[in-house]
Amino acid sequence: MLEKWKAMPDSAKSSIAFVFSSFVLRGVSFITTPVFTRVMDVTQYGIIATYLSWVSIIEVFALLGLTSAGVFNVGLSEYSDSRDQYISSVLMLCNITTVLFFIVIAICKAFLGEGFLLTGDLLLLMFVHFIFSPSQVFWITRQRYEFKYKLAFLQVVSSAILSQVISIFLVTQADGDHVASVKLWGAEIGTLLFNIPLYFLLYKRGKTVLNIALWKQILVFALPLIPHYLAQHVMSSADRIMVSEMVSEADAGIYSVVANISMVATIVWSAINGSLIAYTFENLKIKEYKKINGTATLLVLGYGVVCFAICLIAPEVLLILAPPEYHIGIYAVPPIAGVAFLSALYNVFANIEFYHKKSNYITLATIVATVINFVLNYLLIPRYSFIAASYTTLFSYIVLVFMHYGGYRKSSVDKIYNGKTILLISTLTILACEACNFLYGSVVLRYCIMALLLFILAWKRKSVIGMVKSLRAG
Repeated sequence: MLEKWKAMPDSAKSSIAFVFSSFVLRGVSFITTPVFTRVMDVTQYGIIATYLSWVSIIEVFALLGLTSAGVFNVGLSEYSDSRDQYISSVLMLCNITTVLFFIVIAICKAFLGEGFLLTGDLLLLMFVHFIFSPSQVFWITRQRYEFKYKLAFLQVVSSAILSQVISIFLVTQADGDHVASVKLWGAEIGTLLFNIPLYFLLYKRGKTVLNIALWKQILVFALPLIPHYLAQHVMSSADRIMVSEMVSEADAGIYSVVANISMVATIVWSAINGSLIAYTFENLKIKEYKKINGTATLLVLGYGVVCFAICLIAPEVLLILAPPEYHIGIYAVPPIAGVAFLSALYNVFANIEFYHKKSNYITLATIVATVINFVLNYLLIPRYSFIAASYTTLFSYIVLVFMHYGGYRKSSVDKIYNGKTILLISTLTILACEACNFLYGSVVLRYCIMALLLFILAWKRKSVIGMVKSLRAG
């Protein structure tokens, strides 16, 4: 294995290293969840979930989407001869935007009172985060772009582990009323120990903080994408905020822990999709549509099985993740697993749209699905709490996938995917996940089905290995 690793090109090593770092980053967060759910009460955990949801939404305004891979990578390509200057200039643009936005937030809070958005200490934490976090994003993105994976891998893994260690230490020392704030500050301190040195390093290397011409070019490209990014973040985060505001922070905490179960599935897909994009793009160039359809269909089928399997073992996973007061959330797992599956399916169609640069279809689909999600949440969450939020999100993603399917058909004159087959797989996956609601009372039946799935996987292992090899080769 060591010899094979040495023989790999830097691009392949970089890809593997960043995939593994992504697993570690999410994995560390996942495996420490049982610690925090047992140290903090449900309400405090709900405050954390609400804060993180606000971060994802406010980021669109505070950073203007400048840290997104699409916007930043375009600049790395266009300014290949002056990347240091480009990065320091964009970092300054992010800082100026953040300062201006939080001045507006402070003015609003002065007039509307302490209840506006979040408490003062959490808003300060958010401000610090938005000032320094772009430095990490820009540095790591450049390392990935230039296939320099060693230091980036070490930074990501060390930062993730240190953040959790500091958080656990501080939470166990804090009193109950402030434990959520202490946990969040602890996690941020762990990243700041790396991000602050990076912050000053990027400015020192770039020696450029004011470049109006560059800023104009960046903003012309980035600003039209803000509705897409905003809608995307709102759809993924607004349900937790609305549950917190319309029902209780305790219910938001339960919903957040349950959503972590689906994180296992999203880790799998995030590792797959990075290779699938390159594979799809390369085969689109040479019009090998059958290969694209065959590989994508098998991946969608396999991922559907993964989502179904997660639903089957969800009671045991939740038993490990959290104490009994969270276990009422088990019935939100099937729709959330369905959302994880549909988000992967959306990527399959969106990859074609991105290839043909049909960003208008992508933005329209995201906005329509987000509006539907918000309206349904407003109508149903007061009555059915986080169960309603899980099903409204599922329905919104169904709409999103259908719209992206339409966008894919309009953006490509050639038929690439077998729509009927994918529709059949999708329908069976959603129904299978939902059927788990009726299986949670029978451990024996659930594990018999799991054994059957493992037997089929062992039986078809050669096909699975062959598909993975072809995806890597592509």
